Amino acid sequence: MDHIANRLVVRLSETRGEGRITRTATFGDRQVWWEITGHNASLPAPLRVHDVAATALVFFAMNRRVDLHIDGPVTFSLLKNMEDLIACWHAWRPDLYSKINITAAQEVADPALPAEASGRAVAAFSGGLDASFTVWRHVTHGAGRRSYGLLAGVLIQGFDIGLEANAAFATTVSTAADSLRSIGVPMVTMRTNWREVACVNWEMEFGNGVASCLRNWQGSACAGLVGSDEDYARLVLPWGGNPITYTMLSSRDFQIVYDGGEFTRTEKAEQILDWPAGLRNLRVCWEGPLTGRNCGHCEKCLRTKLNFMALGAPLPESLAGRPSDADIQNLRAGNHAQLVLLDEIVEIAEKRGVHETWVRALKIAIAKNRMRNALPVKETIKRVLRPVLGPLKRKLMPQ
Repeated sequence: MDHIANRLVVRLSETRGEGRITRTATFGDRQVWWEITGHNASLPAPLRVHDVAATALVFFAMNRRVDLHIDGPVTFSLLKNMEDLIACWHAWRPDLYSKINITAAQEVADPALPAEASGRAVAAFSGGLDASFTVWRHVTHGAGRRSYGLLAGVLIQGFDIGLEANAAFATTVSTAADSLRSIGVPMVTMRTNWREVACVNWEMEFGNGVASCLRNWQGSACAGLVGSDEDYARLVLPWGGNPITYTMLSSRDFQIVYDGGEFTRTEKAEQILDWPAGLRNLRVCWEGPLTGRNCGHCEKCLRTKLNFMALGAPLPESLAGRPSDADIQNLRAGNHAQLVLLDEIVEIAEKRGVHETWVRALKIAIAKNRMRNALPVKETIKRVLRPVLGPLKRKLMPQ
């Protein structure tokens, strides 16, 4: 086991007021805070256990190679599951995360859920396609036995929309509230500095950040729903949002659910075609100008347009403007996860008999991106071998 120099001690506190709760995890001279605003009936119940402090700081502690100690009560089932979480992430990314121990001032049995919390969940709601699909299918009972009653949709500031981008967040609040109001789901807003203070690698940890935000409702609901990234057939690992480690962030009284993994992103778009408000307010953009609306031109905006085009469906007004073949051919994927999602669009378009020229343009874009993503590996090999091969070549050449 890796050597651990010392330990990180975390203390959790909360203040409550009318329609507002602030929770603060203090460690050394730093603080992670969550400010939660909404109608009282949708806000978290008073703190009983400090599980959220453990999930919020575990990656930070693993990266710093220090044991984590929560100065308060933490449920035994969460601590047990997090031992798997630590082992898993150390196996996946030993360059980032070391094996550590987690302890608490009190290890407690899972508190009994109040009757009103049973069968209720909170859902992370950004207004994006995955989040919109999740709330829509639970409101319409489309998840069968897995359907939950929704206590609230939680819109978070401090992740894709930064804490300083208040105008963009206000726009997002307006459109998200319109969507949720149309299906009778209360909206709660949350501001948090978790990404600024405790996040080491966003691509590996964003799921933990979202899960920790939802865990604030432990005791008021029995689950936190996070819209799936990839479908089960196309999982990319390691990746911050995945069904394996969400389970390890769960306790017996509060499950973190990777919701909708049996559906591709294009199939999710098809499922919400009957939700006019959801389509009208769809917000997927994070690369374009930070306005709270879609720029229409970035990779994710283009990719989401292609999801609807693969269905032969009209583009929603929130993503108006059909891309040209040239736009599609020049699309740049930033990582392997995005390439997988582009592959899925081609596959579904061809299964549905869509043979328009944009499908060929997308195939070209995928091929170009695969070559582009391979270049750094080739260049690294060249840089490593050049100092060796140069002298060897000169030695072997006839004088």
